[in-house]
Amino acid sequence: MTSRRIPPHADPASAPPRRRVRVSFDGRTTEGYEGEPLAVTLLAADRPVLSRSFRFHRPRGLMCDTGQCGWCECEVDGRPSVRSCQVPVRDGLVARSEHAWPTADRDLFGLLDVASRLVPPTFYHHRFLRPRRLRKRYLDVIRRFGGRGRLPIDQPSDARSRTARALDVDVLVVGGGNAGVAAAEDAAASGSSVVLVEAVPGRARPRHPAIRFLDGATAVGWYEGVVTAIDDSSLWSIRADRVVAATGTYEHLPSVRGIDRPGVMGARRVVDLIRRHRVSPGQRALLVGQAEDLEAADSALRDAGAAVVVHVATGELRAVLGRRRVEGAVVVRADGTRRVAVDLVVVGDRTPNLDLVLGAGARVESRDGVLVPLLDRDGRTTVPSLTVVGSSTGTASRVPPLAVHPRALVCFCEDVHVDEIRAQVGAGYGDPELVKRRTGALTGPCQGKYCLQAFTAVLGATAGRDVATDGLPTARPPLRPIRLGDLVAVDDPADA
Repeated sequence: MTSRRIPPHADPASAPPRRRVRVSFDGRTTEGYEGEPLAVTLLAADRPVLSRSFRFHRPRGLMCDTGQCGWCECEVDGRPSVRSCQVPVRDGLVARSEHAWPTADRDLFGLLDVASRLVPPTFYHHRFLRPRRLRKRYLDVIRRFGGRGRLPIDQPSDARSRTARALDVDVLVVGGGNAGVAAAEDAAASGSSVVLVEAVPGRARPRHPAIRFLDGATAVGWYEGVVTAIDDSSLWSIRADRVVAATGTYEHLPSVRGIDRPGVMGARRVVDLIRRHRVSPGQRALLVGQAEDLEAADSALRDAGAAVVVHVATGELRAVLGRRRVEGAVVVRADGTRRVAVDLVVVGDRTPNLDLVLGAGARVESRDGVLVPLLDRDGRTTVPSLTVVGSSTGTASRVPPLAVHPRALVCFCEDVHVDEIRAQVGAGYGDPELVKRRTGALTGPCQGKYCLQAFTAVLGATAGRDVATDGLPTARPPLRPIRLGDLVAVDDPADA
């Protein structure tokens, strides 16, 4: 066993007792603690493989700390394509893996990965077209290979209508981290009407009484200055004279082979697992990068009794080894190339969250290998009403040059490799939008959040152009994954 529960603190008063519950995943019963995320329960039981990738059925597990990567999607109580890291467990919960047979842990379709070179992204464009009468049959089979879950058509939906509400304010702040709360407090102190939107319930605590705080509301779209947000009960349309994006950062994974294996995690997720959930995700860890988050991860791992085998710069990592989960890594240092036996790879590099910036149509630029918002000295973007603050400005983000492997993944959702991007450029499709359409890169469940940086870097280096300046693929709402039912809303009775 590599991942495990950490014994409770010596002082019983340090944490309230937790109720144990039983959940089912792929027909096997697992015990967890009520309220903790389903993905954490499964990891604590040493079940790291939670899903499989779209094209080649590569194993995927818990990775990010945002719920946005989509690597942990499964069916929960009949509801398809649910991020299991965002589902609190309860007694009797039933979950099943998707896009795998018979299970995600032992998926026979994983053999497709062995023949991945024979199935380029454009494979289906030129095959299975004749005889014409069988084309529909072909498509049905292909959809079964590439589906993301199945809608339950024999049971009533649990979707409910939200109330459509409209707000007009001076300042809207999206993001309740330190920078977002500070921006909201400053604006309220100057006499402006302020709305603060934060997707994670309980994360932010603004002190100024004039701030209207939408706790647990997620901004999902920018429509000519109107920001749409969704919470459990309302669909908000917020028009503001000034919008402040304090949306933070995403993990940035190195472009090396095997970096998508279960056991590769962001440093913040590792700290959260150990400090909050008392779960150690591994016993022998490799730390990658120079970010401050790695110091906290190092301390947490050692406190949990895990060994930090080696800490390397991002450019020194060459490959992650293992078939179903991390079993080792290849690193290159001054003393040569060597393999290290590890079961956990902790990544510290992060890049700015550009969702709202790109959704608003603002320009970005490449700085020190990272796409960042193009800002003036006051933090304004090329859309005058949009300002960016905090880590989402990218001022602290650095991605060192890498020796990119041709078979490293660029897009994790759609299994698009580096050499497939290069092949499209070589065939004359150098425009980013065309490469996106022909390969499927940036179109998966994460909506490009975890592959945009690598996509532009590989495309720019291959085509010999500055993709950020020449034009990125069009960003379209929703900014976060939502269901069609989330958009069903009734008029606010107060407006009647």
